[in-house]
Amino acid sequence: MPVNPGDPRRKRQILLFLSAILIPTAVLITFAVRLARQDTELAEKRMADERRDAVEQPRRELSARLEAIKLQELNRLSDESRRSEPPQADSPIVLSALLIQNRLVLPWENPPRRAASSPTFAQHQKEGEAREFLGNDSNGAAEAYSQAMVAAKNPWDKCAAMLSTARALIKAEKKDQAGDTYRSMLSHCDEFEDGEGMAFGLYAAERLISLDLDSYPAEEYVIRRARSLRWLPPVQAYLMRSLLAKATVSDAKQAREALSAKIHDIEQILALANDLNRLGRIDFPFHASPGKSVWLAYGPHGDDPWLVTVMSTASFAPPVVLAISSKKVSTPGVTFFAGKSEASEPLGEGFVDLQVEWPAGRFAAVRAIRPFVYAAGIGLILSITIFAGYLLLRDVSREIEVAEMRSHFVASVSHELKTPLTAIRMFAETLAMGRAGDERTRTEYLQTVVNESERLSRLVDNVLDFSRIERGKKIYRMQCVALADIVRAAAQAMQYPLTQQGFTLNVAIEEQVPAVTVDADALARVTVRKERLL
Repeated sequence: MPVNPGDPRRKRQILLFLSAILIPTAVLITFAVRLARQDTELAEKRMADERRDAVEQPRRELSARLEAIKLQELNRLSDESRRSEPPQADSPIVLSALLIQNRLVLPWENPPRRAASSPTFAQHQKEGEAREFLGNDSNGAAEAYSQAMVAAKNPWDKCAAMLSTARALIKAEKKDQAGDTYRSMLSHCDEFEDGEGMAFGLYAAERLISLDLDSYPAEEYVIRRARSLRWLPPVQAYLMRSLLAKATVSDAKQAREALSAKIHDIEQILALANDLNRLGRIDFPFHASPGKSVWLAYGPHGDDPWLVTVMSTASFAPPVVLAISSKKVSTPGVTFFAGKSEASEPLGEGFVDLQVEWPAGRFAAVRAIRPFVYAAGIGLILSITIFAGYLLLRDVSREIEVAEMRSHFVASVSHELKTPLTAIRMFAETLAMGRAGDERTRTEYLQTVVNESERLSRLVDNVLDFSRIERGKKIYRMQCVALADIVRAAAQAMQYPLTQQGFTLNVAIEEQVPAVTVDADALARVTVRKERLL
């Protein structure tokens, strides 16, 4: 008998089964998720501790290097004989400038002091300008400038007179003489500047290149100046960059790169001079331990920042702004930034706005168990649990079905047993009371009692067979028998019940059916059951 899905007992069983499976699974998943989260948090904490420990070492090393460089610079500034020393090529110091009245003294603002001009020079120079610009007399102007050049008592006046002379010669269309004058200026007027901060030698180089008089010595002169270590005023640096852009000599490319680095530093110095308020952040004492300097990271984000501090050679002396290239003092494999990035960490005590960044993967979080392992484990456990629950549910369902079938079978057998017992009792009582009228009737009654007794025996045998089959102890006696005999025996067993119900049983058997090896009694019972169903 099939199980009714709407049976309340069935619903309760399914509900209990789901509760027994889903509740432990939910608890397991909850614990697994919490374990994965705790593992992730511990990994992040370990990584943060590792980063903090890793930052401490470069911070101490960088502080020691900066203090040593600062001490060396203080010793140099305290020595009058060494103040004018040019910077070394590999020096990490990019700027050492006085801070006077809240104004940064730019390193290119200290040209040699110019001597006073002689009256004779001034007179000839004035005469030449009058002839050149008022009288439009280029030849006369060139003659007057030449006399001024002879009368010059200092290099500045001589270079100014040479520049004026060459200009007048150009106007007089004497380019060869003008070219000679300009070439002479390249070697004699490199150190001297006019009132605008432009070197006289650069004037000469620009004229030689633009007028196509003799560009090779002019380009070589500009390349030498670009490679020199001295500071260049911005106006000179920009002019040199434009001249090198047109240069054709082989060393022009390297000179342009060196000049570009100088211009970068010049522009950053100008930006620092216009942003001196940021230096006020260095004055806060909590940024460093007592007696140690505080260094401010200055520069565009992502670039090599400068480490800037303010120091003083003496209590009465003006302060000095010292800037050091972080790239030249950093530990290999460590990158410093003036602004925060996703992978950077603040360097900490003694440094303001300085961030340190490590190579990619340096602090990759290593988890003991990866999240996908948790997910795979949970999925595997859940799959096994569901599969085991399915098998258990199927077995339980089968047990329930078997129990229901057993109950139905017992009820059916009980009903079947009552029918022959009732018939046997009824005919036996009739015979006992002598109510059978004649011999034929008594014989018929006795035959009925015999048939119902055989029927009862078969029912009892069925019950016993069912019990044996259930216990796995049923024994089948196999023998070769004719199927026609088994069918006739089954028909004879069903003849009387059918007759009592008003049916007539007709049996048609084909005699040529071969014999088979079977348990005749079991096959006969199966045939009787099938006939009853039909």
